[in-house]
Amino acid sequence: MNTARCALPHLRGFTSLPVEGILSLMNLLTTCLILFLAGCNSQDSLLTVADIRSGDYQFYTVAVDDGCLDGALEALFMPEGSGTPHAFQYLVFVPSADELPISYSVDFREPFVGMEVTVDSPDGVSLQVQGSVMEAVELGGSTGDCVTDMKADATLTPAESQRLVGTATISVMDPRGDDQLCPVFQQDPCQVVLELEAVLP
Repeated sequence: MNTARCALPHLRGFTSLPVEGILSLMNLLTTCLILFLAGCNSQDSLLTVADIRSGDYQFYTVAVDDGCLDGALEALFMPEGSGTPHAFQYLVFVPSADELPISYSVDFREPFVGMEVTVDSPDGVSLQVQGSVMEAVELGGSTGDCVTDMKADATLTPAESQRLVGTATISVMDPRGDDQLCPVFQQDPCQVVLELEAVLP
């Protein structure tokens, strides 16, 4: 806990201080108390995984940074446009601290279904998913039958006991398809970073 250090004058002879001195001393004591309480509140306001309420959360993609096709993949993750947060089609289970580590299958929306994830919290502050893989994800649109493999790493931190914020880094790799319509990525694998928010309904 952060505490403020305040230099107080010696209190012996307090009753003999002039009125101005007493007022100055009271102002100093008040300032010390305010700083002390502010330090306590800032420490107490830091939420950890222990504060998360488990349940089926509604996830949203609120922003996309496409490092694969210079923005062309944004529609895959935010179909309504970059200015409109995209609600996942399915609710996603979020565990509590005493359930960690835990592995299970999650569905986000078509075609992102059946992803096996392991959720843990090595630091006790955020939920983390590392190295979850989905194979043969269809890109859709003008790419014909093109599919890619995707690996997801995600970190979620509690903003409130029933609201999480964080990011997911999607590594997109090995584009392939019989129609020969796969886009040329800037690199293989390339990365798409999603900004996420999740709320317990």
